[in-house]
Amino acid sequence: MKRRYLSLTTLDDALVRLKNAFPPPRGRSIRIHLLESEGRITSEAIYARCTVPNTAIAELDGIAVKSIETIGAGEQRPVTISDYLRVDTGNVVPPHYDAVIPIEDIQLDGTSCITRKSARKGQCIRPAGQDVRKGDLIVPGGHQIRPSDISALATYGYDHVNVRVVRVGIIPVGNELVPLGKLPGRGKVVESNSITAVSFLSRLGALCTRFDIVPDEPSMIEKTLDRAISSNDLVLLSSGTSAGRFDYTADAISRLGRLIFHGIAMLPGKPAMLGEIDGKPVIGLPGYPVGSQTVLRELVMPLLVSWGLAPVPEWVILGRLARAMPSELGFDEFIPVSIGSVDGCIWAFPHPRGSGLQMNLVRANGYLHIPPHSEGWEAGGWARIHCTALPHLIERALLCVGAKNQGLALAADALAENGINLHMIGDQPARAILALQKKSCNLVAVNVPGINPQPDMYRAARNMPVVSIHIGRMMIGIVSRKGAGKGDLADLRLMNAPGGSTARMYLDLLLSAQDILPDQILGDSNVVKTEYAVVAAVKEGIADAGICSMAHAADSGLSFVPVTYESHDVFIREESLDDERVRILIDVLQSPEFQLRLRMQGGYNTADTGRITSLLDDSAFDYEDSSNGEEVS
Repeated sequence: MKRRYLSLTTLDDALVRLKNAFPPPRGRSIRIHLLESEGRITSEAIYARCTVPNTAIAELDGIAVKSIETIGAGEQRPVTISDYLRVDTGNVVPPHYDAVIPIEDIQLDGTSCITRKSARKGQCIRPAGQDVRKGDLIVPGGHQIRPSDISALATYGYDHVNVRVVRVGIIPVGNELVPLGKLPGRGKVVESNSITAVSFLSRLGALCTRFDIVPDEPSMIEKTLDRAISSNDLVLLSSGTSAGRFDYTADAISRLGRLIFHGIAMLPGKPAMLGEIDGKPVIGLPGYPVGSQTVLRELVMPLLVSWGLAPVPEWVILGRLARAMPSELGFDEFIPVSIGSVDGCIWAFPHPRGSGLQMNLVRANGYLHIPPHSEGWEAGGWARIHCTALPHLIERALLCVGAKNQGLALAADALAENGINLHMIGDQPARAILALQKKSCNLVAVNVPGINPQPDMYRAARNMPVVSIHIGRMMIGIVSRKGAGKGDLADLRLMNAPGGSTARMYLDLLLSAQDILPDQILGDSNVVKTEYAVVAAVKEGIADAGICSMAHAADSGLSFVPVTYESHDVFIREESLDDERVRILIDVLQSPEFQLRLRMQGGYNTADTGRITSLLDDSAFDYEDSSNGEEVS
């Protein structure tokens, strides 16, 4: 089969060609219940069905009177009124009364009332039609309905309204996809792109239809595409848009209509495509979630907004970049970031780039757009940041840079219950401590090896007033299928953890103690990026054993022999102890409830959890090794 290559168009050109080729569909509206109308766009002008109020009513509690009978009343000249009607707020005022005196301005005297204040004609009365008259315009066509509009529409006689609608068909394609609710087997993945598309586009007012998963079979793709075109204004094909052997989306569009472009100079989202069938647009979304969501936001939403639907609200703020962000010239690049306030300044940390790293969008609360004429930005510079969280949540965010561990993730859950969002950004210890020194982050997370409790990289933090808050001690040990111990390493195929990790340091120490050269049993192919990958390699038989934390080995069904520990801590500047967000973090760590939850995770010792120690104290990392060398299966 001849290999196909992508021919890229710019994002700006793609948007122009998309909007020019496909004007708004005419006469598309749907009748919906008023309670479901917030954010939707009215398809026509809406006029009041009734007059409000429909007769004169009292504005407040008091008495209805004839104003002429109160003339001359004053503090020294009280007037007695015998012709009056007691009324409450909202009561009808009979036509022969033309004023209402508040209850606090009268004195009851048998069947008469005494007042020391004269009433003017129309006082405290809402005349008929004061708010609106039947036939008055409430909202015009093309108006985005707000909560205040919903209240008014209900008052003026409406329980349903007609709103603009665009019908969007969404077709997921791929042999590797399994439906929502089914756990994927090896090499399979849950189909989520169409679910995201429905959620996102429904907020704009689109009426979405999800089709069943279609396998990578050209005839089935064409058949489903033909059916979707007949009943929708826009069709989205999810996956199958790249240049692989089983990517048939472009061919299907070409056979049923025409392919306008394939590939956009945009990262992520480069494989996106646009076609036309029966005068309707067909947009191909990348299969990777981050790329798919970027195309939805940057290409599909602008089209639907040009068709009259409402855009998703967005907030843009100025912030400083904690890391350099290089970018490829000629590409629009969108980078997820975590942003938060440090000493009153907004800082942004980028998350790793990659179309398949869906959790980065979950962890992020904003994103950066690097335009095609730029090769990126330097660290410390200012940039416009698009917020994906509400501004008040960004002010409550805590930026934590450095190591990742289960204890900190558990603390993040407890902090969220107190309105604090902990954003964890993975980074090397030295760079994380430098960020703390530059005041671009609130916290630094460190995993301190028990075998080397004061490494040089942490000593660097002593050059500034920093304290350590202890989270817990995690057991580190040998994971294997057959209960391997310290003396068995020479005869095993070992999988190694990344350099600088406690697992890697301890394995090197064990091998050195037994005069085993790492090259004898370890090679470049035996190094994986995470401890979880170590466990997976052992479980799948790729390796016989490896070193990892007890938390990573839990629920694997493998043998675990504890041999050492690592201390999980966070560093903060002393001045930050007065920060409300940090105080809440300390309260969480010191609470018995959190410590119980931490122990239930497995592998954690919480004897010193919540302890605060100055790094100037030589005992900052002095914890006794509590491992007993017993096998835990």
